[in-house]
Amino acid sequence: MDYIIRLLRQLTIDDINFYNPVATKDLFRDMMDALDRMYNDVVNLKRENQELKDLVNSLKGEKGRPDIKPNKKKNKEHHQVKKSQMETNTKKTWKKSSKVDKLKIDRQETIPIDPSILPEDAQFKGYEERPVQNIKIITDNVLYKLEKYYSPSQNKTYIAQMPDSIGSSEFAPDLKALCVSLYFDHRVTENKILSFLTGCGIHISEGTLSNILTLENAAELSEEAETIFRAGQKSTNYQHMDDTGFRVNGQNKYAHIVCNDYYSSFFIRDRKNRDTVEDILLRNKGDVPDFDILVTDDAKQFSGVTDERALCWIHEERHYKKLTPFFKVHQDLVDDFRESIWEYYKQLKEYQEKPTEDKKILLNQKFDTLFNTQTGYTALDERIKLTREKKKYLLTALDHPEVPLHNNLAERGLRSIVVKRKISGGTKTSEGTTAWENYMSILETCKKLGVNFMDYIKDIFSGEHTKPRLSDLIPVRSNMSDIEYIYQGTEVI
Repeated sequence: MDYIIRLLRQLTIDDINFYNPVATKDLFRDMMDALDRMYNDVVNLKRENQELKDLVNSLKGEKGRPDIKPNKKKNKEHHQVKKSQMETNTKKTWKKSSKVDKLKIDRQETIPIDPSILPEDAQFKGYEERPVQNIKIITDNVLYKLEKYYSPSQNKTYIAQMPDSIGSSEFAPDLKALCVSLYFDHRVTENKILSFLTGCGIHISEGTLSNILTLENAAELSEEAETIFRAGQKSTNYQHMDDTGFRVNGQNKYAHIVCNDYYSSFFIRDRKNRDTVEDILLRNKGDVPDFDILVTDDAKQFSGVTDERALCWIHEERHYKKLTPFFKVHQDLVDDFRESIWEYYKQLKEYQEKPTEDKKILLNQKFDTLFNTQTGYTALDERIKLTREKKKYLLTALDHPEVPLHNNLAERGLRSIVVKRKISGGTKTSEGTTAWENYMSILETCKKLGVNFMDYIKDIFSGEHTKPRLSDLIPVRSNMSDIEYIYQGTEVI
């Protein structure tokens, strides 16, 4: 039996067409489909059995099987489709560039040459510049001596006021902004931040540090995050949306992201159903216009929320990538069809750059031709049928060429909060949860607009508000090219 299965697994399409009489072709196909399903059932049962074993071990207080990925082999059992140019960036040749023009020079030192080595006819030809980078971490603790006067006639004491940027706090805006930057941008845990500050000569308690990260300027930061969201919704006629798991005080929640190229907004909620999606997108809209299109994966909670919807081609192709055919003939069919999908995807990208009515009609017809293919491999044909049913949402770009063909922007945006969640384990309080929403929204929007996050937070903590608000920069950025935006003095990251 094993020998027969090994022979069947190596059969190609040409072999089947040669050996397979027409009268027995359907029977042969059904037999291979049945064996393929049995193979996948065994694989799934083994995985489920191992998961149950790990669960039993964890309930007993033991460790489960470690999740160690196998070594990658050059010759895999299942042939893999070559990565197309849409899936990976072309490798660029690295060239070292000069840092002098980019560096902030704090001081200069002139180093004279030893005159004893110079010949008598040596002529001075200026200087050769060699920048050396360094950083100093020193305290800047200030003892403020507030003048104090007493009036006997008034029986009253008069004391000078502290600077508005500091108020009654024991810590300056620079220090607070550094703590926030370390925690949210650089993903340093609170205890490590505390250790770092203590080592630098700062005396601060765990509770005070926690309050800076969660309670400091909370109302203003919430307003900041809200204005970012409103401005972001106005900046394009489409929005990306996605979600991922989150933990609040040990309870399972969900972190949602709504974004486009100019902003990111995060929302942590109990659920990820349609009511939650509608509440996030449509709540307190005020003067925010209804955007037309929501770019998402094919999860049901996103259906029908907006006038139109664009499905992600990358997500759709992953369904084909997840097929695990047992026979080589089926593996070849899957690989060939995946190549056809990527070729069609490339044509959609080209259409977006130069859309015409003729191209639109042609791509519409090509979709019907491609996704009406019958390969003879049941699992693949069923997958093709499911894709065909999503035609309306996969081809949104034909009517709206400006709408992206994938939802990678939202997926990449969620990575920042996922990594931070893995390090910190989530939040414990509602105040901490709100702080994560606010700071992550500001942080990711700063990155998209080329704004220094720590400087921006310092501007908020100081109360000076000398920097342009992110909500004001979003419409500016959305109406400029990269070159024009850089010309305005803000570097695009």
